[in-house]
Amino acid sequence: MLENLIKQKAQALGASLCGIAPARLPQEDLDIQAYQDWLAQNMHGSMGYMKTQSQIRQDITYWYPQAQSVILCGFNYPSHSFGATPQDCNTGKFARYALGLDYHKVLRKKLKQLLVSIQAERPEIHGKIFLDTSPILERRYARYAGIGWSGKNTMMISSKIGSYFFLGGLALDISLSYDEPVPDHCGTCRRCLTACPTKAFPEPYVLNASRCIAYLTIEHRGPIPEPLRDKIGSWVFGCDVCQEVCPWNRFSFSSALPEMAPQIQPEIPLQELAEVNEEAFQETFKKTPVERTGSTGLLRNSLLAMGNSGNPEHIPTLETYCQNPDPMLREQAEWSLKKIEARKSKIKA
Repeated sequence: MLENLIKQKAQALGASLCGIAPARLPQEDLDIQAYQDWLAQNMHGSMGYMKTQSQIRQDITYWYPQAQSVILCGFNYPSHSFGATPQDCNTGKFARYALGLDYHKVLRKKLKQLLVSIQAERPEIHGKIFLDTSPILERRYARYAGIGWSGKNTMMISSKIGSYFFLGGLALDISLSYDEPVPDHCGTCRRCLTACPTKAFPEPYVLNASRCIAYLTIEHRGPIPEPLRDKIGSWVFGCDVCQEVCPWNRFSFSSALPEMAPQIQPEIPLQELAEVNEEAFQETFKKTPVERTGSTGLLRNSLLAMGNSGNPEHIPTLETYCQNPDPMLREQAEWSLKKIEARKSKIKA
């Protein structure tokens, strides 16, 4: 059967999970209403593209009209590069997914190879690759493809490998046999909800992106809102807290794909990060997901983490940045400097 061949080829290319869903999903599905409500409440923050392409995201055939079937693949990334959240507040922490090469390029190549192998068997088949940069609600299709379920932290969770994996897929113009949707296995667990430092989950299965540490340190441009700064701790790119506490991640394992191997350290001294100029940024983070935040964004996050560390050793660096021509970096350095000074005064008292 072609379905079995597709899954075998996907596994040979390094996919830990592979499933098949119909291109047209039930329109009364609660996922669509939840997505519309999420947009209506402006929980997407400044990610305006989520709203402008909302109709396309609800049905893959708006994006690729020929689609009849959707192949979903899960590629896991290093999850044991370090243990639980490190306690050294003088280092900047990076989310696990960001440690390797930019997964978009890696997965696009893998999915292209999968499509070519399918066409080698059936030349008449046509398809289109999609990743999280495409206007597709890939998690919705992943659930119907039997990959996993959307957890209370809105992450896609697999009972086989946890949640430390990337999703990518192929929309094909042929009808296939489809896998069964995966039921929700979160049960009564609320660990991810209670562990979130910024309380970004107003209710189970709903993420207010504008409060999420990953959004604030990566997608958000400009100063980080002051009420949330204390809660970010020493995260400088992304956040893994809600995944670290998830019981299903006891089944996670690090990818065997060499492209997924860590290119950067999960923790880098804040002082070192504060000295990163544009040239050094490109040298260290080129071809990794960290490129997305840019050198200025990473500096902003690092200066914030310095303030949260409370370490007076960062005072000289912060004083220097208080004279920086960039108003965002200057303001962040001033805030962090005041926080450290206040902590010093409290200790003396």
